[in-house]
Amino acid sequence: MSSTPSASRNLLFLLASSREGGNAEQLARRAAEALPAGTVADWLRLDEHLREPFKDLRHEPGKGYPKPGPELLALAERTMTADELVIVSPIYWYHLSSTAQHYFEHWSWWMRLPELRFRERMRGKVLSLVTAHSSEDDDSVAQPPIQSLRLTAGYMDLRWRGALIGHGSAPGQVLTDARALESARDFLVRPVAAPDFQAA
Repeated sequence: MSSTPSASRNLLFLLASSREGGNAEQLARRAAEALPAGTVADWLRLDEHLREPFKDLRHEPGKGYPKPGPELLALAERTMTADELVIVSPIYWYHLSSTAQHYFEHWSWWMRLPELRFRERMRGKVLSLVTAHSSEDDDSVAQPPIQSLRLTAGYMDLRWRGALIGHGSAPGQVLTDARALESARDFLVRPVAAPDFQAA
């Protein structure tokens, strides 16, 4: 069973690079050009919204998780309001950027606040990745973050769209990657299958 994209979708593009306007972001913006009229494309630079550190308090007796500050609560709300989350991150040391990792760490916090109903409200949303790396045509370097996000999708009952991968090191170089630009044309508008597995 698959889901047909709707013109009223709300996509949240989570920019996680340490460089503004980098190759992953440029590729994501190319992909967004194909979205149908009426689609809401919300662009958010994560490093401007993750100033509050994550602390693992699961096993701290008598503490529990406090209510996050207003900035983090706003980020959680924007996350839960979106129909699709597009992680936009280059490959750093064979993984997502530290900023993207920091964002997912906060999910552990939000999940433990009953009033947010985070996991309930996230169920059924779509997760995808737009990335770029400098290893020419060898996309095996992108497999660790792709697998990580697939497992995240399974654990959270999200639908996994897949990854759009470009090649480039110098700023703008991804725009010479004809294969990536061709894939970008339908990446965000093609149907997404229902989850085919459940993470343990």
